[in-house]
Amino acid sequence: MNTSSVGLKNNFIISMPTLRDNKYHKTLIYICHQGEYGSMGIIVNREYHMDLNTMLEHLNIHCHPQFLNQPIYCGGDVQNDRGFILHPYNPQEKWLSSYQVSDQLSLTSSMDILEAMAIGQGPKTSHVALGYIGWGPGELETEIIDNLWLNCAVNLDIIFDVAAADKMQAAATSIGVTLDSLTSHSGKA
Repeated sequence: MNTSSVGLKNNFIISMPTLRDNKYHKTLIYICHQGEYGSMGIIVNREYHMDLNTMLEHLNIHCHPQFLNQPIYCGGDVQNDRGFILHPYNPQEKWLSSYQVSDQLSLTSSMDILEAMAIGQGPKTSHVALGYIGWGPGELETEIIDNLWLNCAVNLDIIFDVAAADKMQAAATSIGVTLDSLTSHSGKA
């Protein structure tokens, strides 16, 4: 089987129960990039122990009061000292380091977006994460084939509007799956 034929970019992957002893157990990941050199994703359902205001204070950026309670997420263990902001794509916004993931979503990692957000001039909706998850060439595709992940179409409401604790089930529900009914045993037909 040609593992590169599995198109996962701009999709969610949901950890399967077989990952119960893995650091990615009970994670919902948004796949931002998939290509010949590997894949990259952001965990969207694990809140970090700080909010955006606290993070901006650490960066010596004065924060607009409306962001006091916006959570920061643990995006993954690669470059977990760096911020990655998922936000709706807007062709008028030109950030220094931004990647258009889809027609609807961008991933930005430059300070200029945080400075704009701090004064209320950045994206009105965002998901701020520290770090990301990376896979080498073919690794994620092999993990999908090995039943470690269940993939489904992305839903921006799940990223931006659903509480962290409910995101995984919301994604599973979008494809008719109840997480409690999944088993840690898998087979191949």
